Amino acid sequence: MAEERIERKDLWQGIGKIRQKDWGEAARKLGLDFSKSWGKGSHGVIRDPKFPDPSDTRGFITTIQKSLGKQHNQRIFKQLLDYGFREDDIWRALGML
Repeated sequence: MAEERIERKDLWQGIGKIRQKDWGEAARKLGLDFSKSWGKGSHGVIRDPKFPDPSDTRGFITTIQKSLGKQHNQRIFKQLLDYGFREDDIWRALGML
């Protein structure tokens, strides 16, 4: 199913190559926090630094698994969109634009 909110369909199709490390770097470029200490096992978590307490769910944005596939990456991307980030800003943070 096509994601209607995505304008850059060519980049959307190639999103499967992104790794956990790439999402961590992108989160920092977007002004967010990324930490594996908040996640379970090898999972990491992206949080809004305005809500530094890990028990405060308002700051939680998404969980990043260690092994990612295209659908995982698309879900993470959509969660960043849902949180209010612009599509092009996310692509730039990922180094794809």
